[in-house]
Amino acid sequence: MSATFRDILRARRFLNGGHRVASAHAPENTLPALELAVAQDAVILEIDVRLTQDEEVVVIHDARVDRTTNGHGEVRLMTLSEIRALDAGHWFGTSWTGVRVPTLAEVLEQFAGRVLIDVDMKDGTAVQPPGSSLDRDQSRRRRVVEDAAVSTHLARKTLEVATHAGALDRIVLSGFGRHALAWIRRAEPRVLTQWAIVSADIAEDAARAATEGFEVLSPQMNGATRANVTRAHDHGLAVFLYAPDDADTMAELIEIGVDAVHVDRPDRLSALLKDTKYPRS
Repeated sequence: MSATFRDILRARRFLNGGHRVASAHAPENTLPALELAVAQDAVILEIDVRLTQDEEVVVIHDARVDRTTNGHGEVRLMTLSEIRALDAGHWFGTSWTGVRVPTLAEVLEQFAGRVLIDVDMKDGTAVQPPGSSLDRDQSRRRRVVEDAAVSTHLARKTLEVATHAGALDRIVLSGFGRHALAWIRRAEPRVLTQWAIVSADIAEDAARAATEGFEVLSPQMNGATRANVTRAHDHGLAVFLYAPDDADTMAELIEIGVDAVHVDRPDRLSALLKDTKYPRS
């Protein structure tokens, strides 16, 4: 794949995305999972990044290493060497023992030339109160809290890594942090930005995203409606979201015009696209 991410968005081609890569089949956010997602025809690989104590950008979802490694503690209080010493595969199965937490630089070096990369920046934002992003009935009272200093610092470091890797036209920088994304738009307009939101009615968010110059809007499942997708498209925004990988849900999202769906099993979405011969795939 040689086209830029921006060119592909303009073509309005539907995109099969791997959520935390192929996280149902391999340890999430690891290099083996990335390879598997590519083999399963994922076009976008969605990964999560955080900063270590020594300000290295590592690929991990949680603020703590406990769930996905054999270690304990907060990512921000550990050095890269300490995190690299952890086993990030054994929790998923003994055959994955020895898999390590990768850096963003490694991911971009090995994959940005082959597929598109959706980099979800986690530091400095939180959704309150907590709720499942897969629940269509979740409360509209959820809100995002952003520590702009923290989120923008991660954005700066992430942009530095992507620039050094020569991957600016192969990535979209994503997250709930509107201030961090706005900083990216000012610092490097070539990079695509994706704003994750929690609103069930996205009218105001779509207008704000367009005003800020973002290219992609990412609602939760409670906002995955035809009316919302149309609103986003009317503002010139693409719509990406994470969804369950059952056939009915995926088919519905494709039908209402969603531009990219990130799933834990990209092979299921790939099979659906082949079976239905969806015209935008």
